Amino acid sequence: MITTIVTFVTTRIVAVFITTVVVVAAVPSLIVLIHGNTITITTGPVASAARQQNDEERARLIVQVRTAGNDVVVLLNSEEASCDSQIAQLVSVSKISPAQTTAAIEKGKGEFHSATAQFAREVEADENEFEHLAVISTETQQVFLVRFLQVRVKALGEDGTTGVLITVCQTILIEIRTIVITVVTTPGGGDGDDD
Repeated sequence: MITTIVTFVTTRIVAVFITTVVVVAAVPSLIVLIHGNTITITTGPVASAARQQNDEERARLIVQVRTAGNDVVVLLNSEEASCDSQIAQLVSVSKISPAQTTAAIEKGKGEFHSATAQFAREVEADENEFEHLAVISTETQQVFLVRFLQVRVKALGEDGTTGVLITVCQTILIEIRTIVITVVTTPGGGDGDDD
């Protein structure tokens, strides 16, 4: 009788330990370092690795990654539209000919579009890479979602940091202002000569 109880308790303890290990293994987390801050992404309850991935699951993960990537591209396009609007406002304060003003503004818009396109191409390349992977899992999906987050933070900034696109836009605006606005100074207007 005592042997049966000891065997039963030992078996139950081992079974509880194995179940705990399996549960911990079934909830993977991905830890990524972004600008010195640790971001932990927990995927929640995940199916066992032994489960066969079906076409519906693969399609669902691809759609989620595409949607997240497209959201980043929409934000990039929105930033480009905002910068284009700021650049266009400089036409009203231009002090030089309309042809020179138009040339300066078109050059500025082209530079900003090139900067935006670089980030958009990076997102689209990641979307295509994910779609063409032989094996797609939730863990892989999380890696690509973090890549999109990194592109968004680098391009647009976050939590008080200035993104690359914002810096580029401000630089272009300053350059265009120096081209289209001429400062007229009056001669003999020095204030320091009255002794």
